[in-house]
Amino acid sequence: VCRPMQKFFNLNENPLTMGLNLHDVVEVDIKADGSLISTFWHVGQNFENGMRLKTKGSLLSDQALAAMAFLEREENHKFRDELAAWTANGFTVNLEWCAPDNRVVIGYLEPALTVLNIRENASGTYYNHWTELDAKMYPEMTSRWIQRVDVADPVAFAEGIKDMTNVEGYVLKFKSGLWVKAKTLWYLTQHRAKDSINSDRRLYEAVLSEATDDLRSLFYDDQLVIQRIAMMEKFVDHHYNHLVDTVERFYERNKNMDRKEYAILGQKELDMLYFGLAMNRYSKKPVDYKAFMMRKYKEFGVKDDPIIKDE
Repeated sequence: VCRPMQKFFNLNENPLTMGLNLHDVVEVDIKADGSLISTFWHVGQNFENGMRLKTKGSLLSDQALAAMAFLEREENHKFRDELAAWTANGFTVNLEWCAPDNRVVIGYLEPALTVLNIRENASGTYYNHWTELDAKMYPEMTSRWIQRVDVADPVAFAEGIKDMTNVEGYVLKFKSGLWVKAKTLWYLTQHRAKDSINSDRRLYEAVLSEATDDLRSLFYDDQLVIQRIAMMEKFVDHHYNHLVDTVERFYERNKNMDRKEYAILGQKELDMLYFGLAMNRYSKKPVDYKAFMMRKYKEFGVKDDPIIKDE
């Protein structure tokens, strides 16, 4: 149905990305600072078939809905139609959604959907804009493709990335097929990655947001920090898995009850922390377990630090 990019890591984050021969870099793409958006083909009722957009974890996230609304603007209809043509034929177009109200670190004055790559759903094969996409047939997609940087000396360029400013970083693509992220220290500092190490709450939030890749890359040579990250990941995974398992098992066992019986049983069997989630599942409302854990951090045993203030 949908084929986002494979997981890839930061330079020096783990053994897979240490000691690489940077002479083997064949492409360098700028890394946009937004939300990953992927196309998929929706098959619905009443002739509602068509292309839709999703983020990594949701079909109905604010970013996915905003990006879809962006494509519905008249000036973006040709772009939408080009994306739909690829999606209808078994491909996923992966994009980056950047907008003034979706700021991570770098601000964008106007909303934009930037094409990152096209991937065949069945095989995972990538189609490269620079060599395989006809600009005359797909002018909108080619003109909105992520910026590629021409690099004469990839070793010197990669070594200088950490000292750059006003950019998140770059994606280095090797001739072996390996992809590696290289982020600037400016960006990591702006993202308050370092603060996360000294705060239980920030580290807890970083794990839930799947942002510990940056931390591992920044502190790859500090074993105490790496151990602290691993311990928090284990802590979060334990509580997350228990939460999801408890709510989903209760729902599956009892979803055919009438609402009153379901609620009474839920109050009897479930921790009250989980009861509301179980009721949302029964009512077919969206359940975002990670967002719930983020809000209820104190109930999961995570304390505020003196340096942390609610924002």
